[in-house]
Amino acid sequence: MAGGEEMNALYAFGVGARRGVAANEIVELVRRVAQTHNVDLRDARLCALESKAQEAGLHEAARDLGVELVFLPLAELRARKGPAATHSPRVQALFGVGSVAEAAALVGAGAGSRLVAPRVTTPVVACALAKRGAEESP
Repeated sequence: MAGGEEMNALYAFGVGARRGVAANEIVELVRRVAQTHNVDLRDARLCALESKAQEAGLHEAARDLGVELVFLPLAELRARKGPAATHSPRVQALFGVGSVAEAAALVGAGAGSRLVAPRVTTPVVACALAKRGAEESP
């Protein structure tokens, strides 16, 4: 997604994953978060770090879920790190944000977005959910 691109998804699932993660691990976690928060996947996109663009599991998961997959620059995630609800010292040391999943969700949902669900983790993937801000509604 380039800067200034139109935001049409109401929700953004931010995903942080280990290298080589299987699509089913991502799909199961995203579906669980969506169900918990009553989110229709047709109103959502999946967002991850641009450094994960070669991860087949992410691409396959987005296809399985029927959602757009957006890769975001780390600098944009760092710019939105303030509102993150959770903090991993390991992730902070590696990426400069406390939660890649939360920052990706917030960036993916747009400038006025808010976190709906703090990150939920499994041993190989983390997922957070953000909702587009009211001022960005069509």
